[in-house]
Amino acid sequence: MSDAAPADALHPYALTLEYDGSGFSGWQRQPGRRTVEGTLLAAIAAVTGEEVRLTAAGRTDAGAHAHGQVAGCSLRRGWDPGRLRAALNAVLPADVVVVEAAPAPAGFHARLDAVARSYRYVVMSRGERSAVARQYAWRVRGPLDLAAMRRVAASLVGTHDFAAFGRSPRRGGSTTRRVDSVRLRQLALAERRGIAPQSAVVIEVVADAFLYGMMRSIAGALVAVGLGRMRGEQLAALVQRPPAQRPPLPVAPAHGLHQWRVTYPQTVTR
Repeated sequence: MSDAAPADALHPYALTLEYDGSGFSGWQRQPGRRTVEGTLLAAIAAVTGEEVRLTAAGRTDAGAHAHGQVAGCSLRRGWDPGRLRAALNAVLPADVVVVEAAPAPAGFHARLDAVARSYRYVVMSRGERSAVARQYAWRVRGPLDLAAMRRVAASLVGTHDFAAFGRSPRRGGSTTRRVDSVRLRQLALAERRGIAPQSAVVIEVVADAFLYGMMRSIAGALVAVGLGRMRGEQLAALVQRPPAQRPPLPVAPAHGLHQWRVTYPQTVTR
């Protein structure tokens, strides 16, 4: 006889996570590798004595970071959310933390129930290397034409086939996604005597969902436009007239990518 608890006896939770991806081989559990999913599963087992299955709002790449990743799990024993969060944080390593634990509706699925996701990509226009930002931003040489990047970014907004920018998480799945906004902000960095002013550009994309590699390809293409290595019309054509085969777009490195926020319907408590 199975000792699995009936579905209506389980207690579902939504866990909002923040993690520094520098020391992880991405989100998804992999044998012999340190991953965020594997680390969280071990912490849940240590605290609750239960082996659970996790759902995640998205699968971040090796080296990418998260500020609002959401994972769903169901436990046989009901926990006060605050106590569950504190207990997990007591055993989790320093580079991952549960910032919120909340009861979730029955059948909660962190990916399927999400209605929007927000990613940010940080680019530094800087000649010399950075000791502080080396794990959290992509350093490029030369000034970025922010006006050109903003003009072409507007062409990405709307519902388009983004096959040129990534692949579906499911074999044969749709590559059509709805991008709600693409915003670029320039942040001034500390000025030093004798060194030209330098800045960081934050690229933020909000969409209903992302293809694998989509955000890094968008960031890489926008930076190529900003550096004058790609024409804005070329990038815009990739969503207006998607090519039959995925082109060799520049892909931004993972360490500048920050998963920022996941949005759910009001019926899902976070």
